[in-house]
Amino acid sequence: MLRQPLFVSMICASLSLAAVACGGRPTPPPQTPQSGTPTQVQHQIVTQETTGTAPELLERGERALMAQRWKDAIVPLEALVAAEPDGPLTAQALVDLGAAYEGLGEREKARERYREVAKRFAASEHVKAALSREANIDAYLQDWRALGAVGEALLARKDADHVDKMLGLGARALAKVAAGEDGSAMKDVQDGLDIMEANHYGATGRLPVAAAQLRFALAEIRRVRSERIKLNPPPPDFLMQIELRCAGLLEAQSAYADAIRSIDPQWAMMSGLRLGEMYRVLHKDLMSIPPNEHAKTEQQKQLFYAIMHVRYRALLDKGVEMMRRTIALGEKTGDAGSVKRAEEAKAEMEQALAEEKAQLAKFPFTEAEVERALELMKQNADKKAADAARGKPQKP
Repeated sequence: MLRQPLFVSMICASLSLAAVACGGRPTPPPQTPQSGTPTQVQHQIVTQETTGTAPELLERGERALMAQRWKDAIVPLEALVAAEPDGPLTAQALVDLGAAYEGLGEREKARERYREVAKRFAASEHVKAALSREANIDAYLQDWRALGAVGEALLARKDADHVDKMLGLGARALAKVAAGEDGSAMKDVQDGLDIMEANHYGATGRLPVAAAQLRFALAEIRRVRSERIKLNPPPPDFLMQIELRCAGLLEAQSAYADAIRSIDPQWAMMSGLRLGEMYRVLHKDLMSIPPNEHAKTEQQKQLFYAIMHVRYRALLDKGVEMMRRTIALGEKTGDAGSVKRAEEAKAEMEQALAEEKAQLAKFPFTEAEVERALELMKQNADKKAADAARGKPQKP
């Protein structure tokens, strides 16, 4: 009777040895964690609106981001950041929060989240993304000093790639333009455009954000240089100066048009606003020119005003049309802030047109008569130019 238990014991021992020989391992006894050893236990984060571990909240927020459910993304991400302000997932959660607030159009809040990443998690892999997104917001808010600081931070990074350098150079250039340092800004823009050309960014279609910002910065430099040409009081070489001013406008327009091709509609909106404003400023400068010494009577002064209005009214018309396009794009993309700016600028231009037309209606001649007088003046000027080219003596 005693042999059976012994036999069973031998069988069990044989099976145990066979398991070890086949690579099996006996189940170890539970270990008690030593003092100071980190554990992998994920704590539950519980708020009135949500609950879950940090990884679960981050995943939930990012799923909502992908679906563009901005408010649904904010709830779990804010809970994560509040519960673990210095946690391993907090930097990523802050970048995601910035994107969610941007989606809602709350750019100031978005910028605060991006700045937290750069300030509190300087060694994080997410800092570059935070700086890049802040640059876009700074430009939209026209906070040029802040934009310049972001540009410097990007350029100072040892891990900056071509896109980072382009973005940093464009950001710094825009800050310099705003400070009146367009010469130094032009060097930054040219360095950025060299990188853009060498790497064929935007060569086959729409421009990435960094490339669009560079083209916008180039347009801004051309704009300020054009507007630096003063037309009032009229200089002795007025015709040459106005030609230079208009040439600068067209060069700026070309660069703004390039920026409009951005994959981010923000740069199209900003370019449309700036271009429309350029037309309005040139029209205002021209219409502020007083009648010359030949206009002595009241009727001669009225004729001078009418000629200036009819000749340069097209500038305001172009400005209004640019604002219409900008408004349409803003309504399509949901950019309420840019739409408001464009609507205000458009209303000012339309009011200027209405006031000028009302003033013209009081004069003792019609607009058609003014247009005819302008045509005769043009024909006379063309004839004089042709005669001068042939060497024919001019009548005094």
